Amino acid sequence: MNKNRLLFFVMLLTTLLISSCDENDNPAGEGDKTPEEATSLLILNEGSMGMNDATLTQYNLQEEAITKNYFRNKNKRGLGDVANDMVQYGSKIYIAVNKSGTVEVIGAASGISIQQIKMETASGASKEPRRIATHGGKVYVTSFDDTVTRIDTVSLTVDGSVEVGMDPEGIAIKNNKIYVANSGGLNWENGYDNTLSVIDLSSFTEEKKIVVGTNPGAVQTDSQGDIYLSVTGNYGDEPGAFKIIRSGSNTAETVEGITSPQKFVISDNKAYIITGSYGVPNSIVVYDCLEERVITNSFISDGTEIPIMNNVTVDPVSGDLFVASTDYVHPGDLYCFDKDGKMKFRLTAIGINPSVVVWQ
Repeated sequence: MNKNRLLFFVMLLTTLLISSCDENDNPAGEGDKTPEEATSLLILNEGSMGMNDATLTQYNLQEEAITKNYFRNKNKRGLGDVANDMVQYGSKIYIAVNKSGTVEVIGAASGISIQQIKMETASGASKEPRRIATHGGKVYVTSFDDTVTRIDTVSLTVDGSVEVGMDPEGIAIKNNKIYVANSGGLNWENGYDNTLSVIDLSSFTEEKKIVVGTNPGAVQTDSQGDIYLSVTGNYGDEPGAFKIIRSGSNTAETVEGITSPQKFVISDNKAYIITGSYGVPNSIVVYDCLEERVITNSFISDGTEIPIMNNVTVDPVSGDLFVASTDYVHPGDLYCFDKDGKMKFRLTAIGINPSVVVWQ
């Protein structure tokens, strides 16, 4: 074999190997750290609307050191205006930046920006991306232009879009279906939406809408394929409720004993639900999805009070619970509780409206 042909085959093999690695950029992708292996936390701070002050904070677990402007330090620019959600998928982290109309993609290990994906309507306005879910090498993003956008994780380009209900918020994927909560939050003067869109994952088309209650927000699923939603109501004569749609059903049932639910997360078939209304300190209800019962109405067991909880994240390995707090004006705090509800540490004044936590 001559040198030119040998060089050609070497280049071809290299290309195939690189392509193979990229196509396997999955939640359990190579190089991805589990919470058990992580040395740092990354905390998304949403920022204030119109202030262009969304940030990332890094907390080194071993050195107990905080870097409050992690994204700017790494990329020499700001993250953007109102960052609503963040997920780690394979070797990358995806951040939905609402008013800026972008999905920021950074290296999970490095924090360096890989791509800033534009999320714009045909007229060039921001689609206002809100929440993110991932599956099968794709990233799915709800946006306030009443769509779900699909992003390919290899090319980092938009490769599909489907219309849903008004102002979609939460999104979850289970059993080849995408479930999207249509809040209608921007249309509150004329009436909220009250539906959950069900999208076929393979064809990426909306199959149906299920009526679930006024102003649905967060959506999660358990291992049985049951779908859970927090329905906020209209902040007046229609109260909020925690809902379940059992696997194979088209009916939303109210889960008794849980009032004023807000954001929540399901981990190991337990739902950790922020509850409480304006002026009343929030608490975290723990609900067993398999036994279908409330385990406790107050997860925090050591007397720690957090007036306004902005989000909750669970470490699936240790069971530690991270609670992000805010007053919507000043930099907020992140609390870490052990699985028994006792505080392990508190990070203070980390950024405006802290929210989601991922492991690095």
